[in-house]
Amino acid sequence: MNDMSTQSTHHPTMHIITLGACLDAQAEHLLESAVYQAEEAQGRHILLNLQALTTIDSRGLGKLFLTYHHLNRQKIRLSLVNPRPMVREMLEFVNFSKLVRIYHSMDEIEGQEHHLPEPSGLHSNALN
Repeated sequence: MNDMSTQSTHHPTMHIITLGACLDAQAEHLLESAVYQAEEAQGRHILLNLQALTTIDSRGLGKLFLTYHHLNRQKIRLSLVNPRPMVREMLEFVNFSKLVRIYHSMDEIEGQEHHLPEPSGLHSNALN
């Protein structure tokens, strides 16, 4: 997972963090660092691009839950985009999709960015 990167989009309040192939114990600090960098840029929405993610273990899932709760306290929305089917199934199995909106593609989120509610906990995820 050493190929994680952070980039800003043309939306001034949204930051994209693109994950590498594996989210595990060795990659936790990279995710944490990328999230803190995005927070410092004072964005109100962090989007994790999971397109390249093929492996996620229990530590990685735990880190996602901790990241969600941390950002929620800061009133920063967390969303996921482009998960592979196996990753999406795992996220749904642990009910992460009840906390965080999961988009199928960047095109899907582009049209909805201005219509998304502020982070506040559980939501109805009609996009799954």
